[in-house]
Amino acid sequence: MFKEIPFDAKIDPKDLVKAEKRFEWMIGFLICQFKFVHQVLGMMVKIPKRGMNTMGVSVTPDGRFQLYYDPIWSNSLTDAELTYIFYHEILHLVMHHCTKRPLSTDRKDKRLANVAHDLAINELIPETTECQRPRDETGKLAGTWVSELKKQKDFTDIQEKQTSEWYWDYLRKKQKEGKIGGGQCDGDCKNCKLEISDGSGDGDPMDCKCMDDHGGWAEHEVAAERIKAKIKEIARNNSWGNMSQGNIEAIMAAQVKKINWRNKIRVWFGNHSWGTKMSTRKKPNRRTGFMHPGFKKSYVDKYLVAADTSGSVDDELLGEWIGVLNQLVEYLPIDFMQFDCEKQTDPRPFDRRRLQLEFKGRGGTDFQPVIDLVNQRHYRGVMILTDGQAAAPTQPKGAHVLWVLPTGMNPPVDWGERVYLEKHA
Repeated sequence: MFKEIPFDAKIDPKDLVKAEKRFEWMIGFLICQFKFVHQVLGMMVKIPKRGMNTMGVSVTPDGRFQLYYDPIWSNSLTDAELTYIFYHEILHLVMHHCTKRPLSTDRKDKRLANVAHDLAINELIPETTECQRPRDETGKLAGTWVSELKKQKDFTDIQEKQTSEWYWDYLRKKQKEGKIGGGQCDGDCKNCKLEISDGSGDGDPMDCKCMDDHGGWAEHEVAAERIKAKIKEIARNNSWGNMSQGNIEAIMAAQVKKINWRNKIRVWFGNHSWGTKMSTRKKPNRRTGFMHPGFKKSYVDKYLVAADTSGSVDDELLGEWIGVLNQLVEYLPIDFMQFDCEKQTDPRPFDRRRLQLEFKGRGGTDFQPVIDLVNQRHYRGVMILTDGQAAAPTQPKGAHVLWVLPTGMNPPVDWGERVYLEKHA
């Protein structure tokens, strides 16, 4: 049973020792049916911390892991519930929630990020007789669950088995619509509650809150590499235990390092652009310094960047694209245009950084006007910023194409190269 135990409650020392022994026994027992969970837990130093009323993973400065737990609280859980919490903690670890840049550092939004992480993890844990969701003293499910949110009329569109980034974006959208409100993260993540609107303007009595403590997480490259090495060892020895193939694939996918989309865009332009060298006294010669003139590149090719401003593209994504354009200013001259179902603006040089742009359109999407313009003006290449939701256009003649899309989306064609905007990277 998931219940709060007051810190000042009188605990018999013998009961405390008994609770700690049971905790260690449970970890050892996991090797029978939850071999994967057992092996990852073996990487952590277990530290009892009386009064936590929860459990949590902490990343140390040297990139190691500590598992903090309240022995009296954990002893109040059934074997199946404690197994579920163990599974929950190690999935946070192997999915790199504990070691990568947080979804948000803002105090108000941190509670959304905490819930997004728990929603993603709870979707991966199989519920069996040996592994069951914990419940509070009233019999109500403790924690945050997609199945429970789905019962609320404003959250029927939430999807199962998505990433924490997907749930973060989903919750942010609901927050902007006024469906989520109340409180802020006070650092004690198990109390990060979300008030779910029931349509009456009041918060629903259902408490969406974290099951465990996320306060010890920290971005740490060394710690992340330790996890990757452990997963590689488990995969090599086929020590997954009874884990489903779908979960294995999700865990293995999480170990693949994300490509920096900014670098990929820069390399793409560098590979396809042709430049001529011009001497200049403003730059030192690489060999002799300012004794002889240096060289600068003068690009002779023309490139077009076309931004999809249709109604299916939200304002947050348009903001991401402004960042992409500001990156390109540093490398070579580009022309920029906007389009939806038709051309909204003529191509104009984008030659300086901008904090914001006025986007026009917001109708449907048609890529063909962009492709026609590329052919007419003989652009060397075109980068199309889009969510990909439109009919397939014809392939341009002699021009390279780069599709820049949000994660999970694809263009309607199989030609051209692709870059995905990995958020929070």
